[in-house]
Amino acid sequence: MRFIIQEQPREKILASGRYRFEQNGVPTGAVESWRLTAVADTYRFLRVDLDAREAASGHSYLYHAVVNAEERIERLKYRFWSDALTIVGDVVLEETAVTATRTVNNQSFEQIVEAPKGYRFWFLSVAGLHFAGWRGGEPKTAVILQSQIGGPDTLTVQVVNFDYHMLITDYMEMEAAGKRRKYVPYKLAWDEQIRIIQRSYDESRWPLGMAKIENYVEGVTAVATQYIRYQ
Repeated sequence: MRFIIQEQPREKILASGRYRFEQNGVPTGAVESWRLTAVADTYRFLRVDLDAREAASGHSYLYHAVVNAEERIERLKYRFWSDALTIVGDVVLEETAVTATRTVNNQSFEQIVEAPKGYRFWFLSVAGLHFAGWRGGEPKTAVILQSQIGGPDTLTVQVVNFDYHMLITDYMEMEAAGKRRKYVPYKLAWDEQIRIIQRSYDESRWPLGMAKIENYVEGVTAVATQYIRYQ
């Protein structure tokens, strides 16, 4: 697994895992590895390596998220590589504003966007979708990284309206990480994007898998091939 910032000796490992991406049940060649660590009771670090170098896109993403006690991201550093683009980014999330800086092929950009108090933020990896959600009274507004790859607007931040809800009130079962596991499916929709997040049926609610819906048909899916919780 590749890192933006290497783990430090004082960090305590909490959980780790790996996902395999598939299309119509056939592996695409893309895999995602992640590790969740803590340095104190209040802050955690999530590292994600989304490696599609063996897939058709050939893309690579690295993420390093600082997560607070409320399980919200306060800062996200990321790297992206393709044949034509190299991007280094940093997103700082405050109560009602987001500051994002990017270097795209050695050209620098900065954005500052306003958002309502209680806005959500997630990033497009399976582990990154863990931070999608909604509680009553919150705005259904999120700040996300623009997912259309190509050109200088790649991975800019944008403000979107979204919908998020549980698809069933009971649990279902799936094969994940070598065993039968219980999960609850949630639907996340914004703009023309739809994801079904298969959250573990325990207090962690960590994604065991994901499905991308395109034109009302299931497209790329992901399933956990490794999932370890250390406490």
